[in-house]
Amino acid sequence: MSTALAAGKIGNNVPSTGRVFVIAQAGAASTIVQALNSRGHGVVEAADIAGALAAAMEEPPDLLLIDESLVAELPDHLAWPTLLIGDGHALPEVPRSCLGRIPAAMPPETLEAVLSLAVDLREVRLRCGELEHLFEGVRDGSAMVGRSPAIRRLHGVLRRAADSDATVLLEGQPGTGKSLAARIVHCKSRRGHRQIEVLACDSADPEAMNAALTRASDTTLLMEDVDHLPAATQAVLVRHLKERPQHGGDARQPRIIATTAAHLPELVARGAFREDLYYRLHVFPVVVPTLRERVDDIGLLAASILERCAAQGSSKAAAFTASALILLESLPWPGNVGQLESAIRRAHALAGGGPIDRIHLLGPTTGLAPAAETMSTAPAAGDEDDITEDAIRPFEEEEQRLLGRALRATRGNVRRAAQLLGIGRATLYRKIQQYKLRLN
Repeated sequence: MSTALAAGKIGNNVPSTGRVFVIAQAGAASTIVQALNSRGHGVVEAADIAGALAAAMEEPPDLLLIDESLVAELPDHLAWPTLLIGDGHALPEVPRSCLGRIPAAMPPETLEAVLSLAVDLREVRLRCGELEHLFEGVRDGSAMVGRSPAIRRLHGVLRRAADSDATVLLEGQPGTGKSLAARIVHCKSRRGHRQIEVLACDSADPEAMNAALTRASDTTLLMEDVDHLPAATQAVLVRHLKERPQHGGDARQPRIIATTAAHLPELVARGAFREDLYYRLHVFPVVVPTLRERVDDIGLLAASILERCAAQGSSKAAAFTASALILLESLPWPGNVGQLESAIRRAHALAGGGPIDRIHLLGPTTGLAPAAETMSTAPAAGDEDDITEDAIRPFEEEEQRLLGRALRATRGNVRRAAQLLGIGRATLYRKIQQYKLRLN
């Protein structure tokens, strides 16, 4: 058995060439083999059925071309698209996966079209496998990677939300995974066997809202960025929520899950969001933690993203250097998991399949820099040029003073203070207890 050429790839992971197994007696398919080789396809020739199928299990082909004289030796079902090579004489029963028969002297153009179809089928099978894996991950919660206390608490809250028919409001910064959390709730709920209905609120007029509510009559309606809902559409949703039965349990009514990256009470205070709608959405609130609140998960998330990058591309799964992992855990990640994924995908491309180091994560092509490198080195207004040792205060004392200033500036609003400081609320609460700070 000999391999002529390896399969190549072009942009967007679409193969430019295919991998073909030709199982035939010596010389029986020479014209076909020559045509495939001339176009750069990967050809594996074999005369032994058992050996060829064993090799196919290790490296799946896009297409099997088998001499019809060997059909009696084939199993009832083959896992790959299969064509018989022959003159069309009556044959015993052929494998169910067999697509048909081609002549040994098939024109190269026709053979190319057949192979193109096989490559497309392979791509569809891979996509279906990815979607099935993703669905299983959403259903069992493993798609939300992490073992930190914050993510374990979130999993517990999502399970309780799935057990209820109550309206869920998922709050969190952009890129934290609110849409994924919503799908976990849906898939774990009694409506999980139904397809979720998704509505983008920034472009939802009243007609679109009514249509979405109708389509979601026996499933879940996910309203993404509900803070962008136009005023007229807010009125439609309020009317629906008022008219629906309050006792719950009616499977014909849509289950409402809404996401927002805004602080809705502030929008209510400004008159940009209806107060009655806010209270009807705020039945089961869930706050999705920021990436800085789950720093312990960054290594796991980075490895998972890198594995997906390798699976979708042509290069092997690489690894992060120790320096790169330290950098990943030190960055502020204002864009949260979404920003982390974009940075790793760029770094994977820059590394070319090799180990990912700091240099691949930093620089103008990624837009990332550690906190110390993003700060200006120029002295602030009023700073003295010559700083003496007496002017240096203990770190904890400086930290306590900074936290106190943030809490006073926000009048005890922990969420806003944490945003200003660029840290997670859980971290700020811990510091408040550590330093015994007052909230008002």
